[in-house]
Amino acid sequence: MKGLIFDLDGVLVDSMPTHYKAWKIAFDETTSLQVDERSIYLLEGMRGEDLVEEIFKKYSYTDLSKTKDVLLRKDEIFRSMMNVKPYDKVNEILRQLKCTKGIVSGSAKQDVVSIIDRCLQNDVINIVLTGDDIAQGKPNPEGFKLFLQRARLNPSDVLVIENAPLGVQASNNAAINPVVVLNNSPLRVNDFDNLIPMDQIYDETKNIGDKLITWCHGAT
Repeated sequence: MKGLIFDLDGVLVDSMPTHYKAWKIAFDETTSLQVDERSIYLLEGMRGEDLVEEIFKKYSYTDLSKTKDVLLRKDEIFRSMMNVKPYDKVNEILRQLKCTKGIVSGSAKQDVVSIIDRCLQNDVINIVLTGDDIAQGKPNPEGFKLFLQRARLNPSDVLVIENAPLGVQASNNAAINPVVVLNNSPLRVNDFDNLIPMDQIYDETKNIGDKLITWCHGAT
């Protein structure tokens, strides 16, 4: 048996623009920081609290007591404006994959479950791990290693599909081969320099369907 690990936001569903808008408003309202889009996308995969602290470091903001305020406000905004959809052909691809499929996300469980219910067909994902299930988010490999344990798979039998450098780092740290899909991200190919071969970076999730199907069928 083989396995596939998907990031959720920016890989299966077009939710990153909404996440960014929520972060931007939350930082502005709570701390008056003006956070740019690339900064959020480059930190995608972290648990929320860690992301806030990294933004504070970048902007030399020292009032760490505001960390939870930013996070709570971001979650409130995101949930109020959650209007997300799956990327083109995602559900069609997932239905054809006959290996163990997991989602490993740094987002809160409430948000991950809500997005899965809205965007993905029932029972296409076997294992779901969120920021509530792990102590350390990406680039720490904890989430990926927990997937390996639950799926009872070796790293060589698993492929990770990511959209951000921290996710690729986590995959590498877990000794699992990654594939990157950019979709509508502001990130560029050179943001992944020295992390992944350039021929493993694809424009859209729909363009890796054949690759993933071949990977899974090779397990049977």
